[in-house]
Amino acid sequence: MTAPAPTPSEPADAWLAALDATGQAIARRVVLRLVSFRDGRAEADRAQPLSALGSPGDAGRLADVVRHLADAGVVRLDGDPSGPAPVALAADALTGSPALPRWIASHGRTEQLRRQLEADAAAWQPRAGQGGDAGLLDPSQLAELAAWLTPEAHRDIGISEVADAFIAASRAPRRRSWWPGRTAIGGTLAVVLILMILATPITLASLIALTAAMIHKFL
Repeated sequence: MTAPAPTPSEPADAWLAALDATGQAIARRVVLRLVSFRDGRAEADRAQPLSALGSPGDAGRLADVVRHLADAGVVRLDGDPSGPAPVALAADALTGSPALPRWIASHGRTEQLRRQLEADAAAWQPRAGQGGDAGLLDPSQLAELAAWLTPEAHRDIGISEVADAFIAASRAPRRRSWWPGRTAIGGTLAVVLILMILATPITLASLIALTAAMIHKFL
């Protein structure tokens, strides 16, 4: 539930505090996506369409939160915030609210990694479904991804469906590479079963039951 809106004379942090936990998480992500990172500095000059600020977890609240940020003087809107007009940080946003520099300090690096991930996913998307590993993350990149894209980071910064599909496709070859080992196990099972048949009398029903049990054990 959202608290009553502060008066226009109150500082931006009072407006941000008026949002509930979900609203504040959306506001933080919006601010991060509107920041440019240059030479270790964060600058308020990265205008984006509303569609670039969304996440599957927004629950339809993005436009309302952006309007709230505009009322707080944190963002600048050129037209209807629910339309294609760009959204940008206000010129003094990073100096007028202590919360924004804290967000950049705590989540800025993760946001930069998210942007690289999204760029790689966008480059891979035209090749999706064509087979092959071209453009996918290699094992070392997947290990690096696992180190920063924790479930909490995934929720906080928002990953697109395309990026999620890209990650899943990158992990798939590693899963497939394990299957040849199962083929070898299957060959071993066949040899063992033949030897058992030759060594001991066994009924067809018993053979079927034994085979099923051994396959189940290895799968």
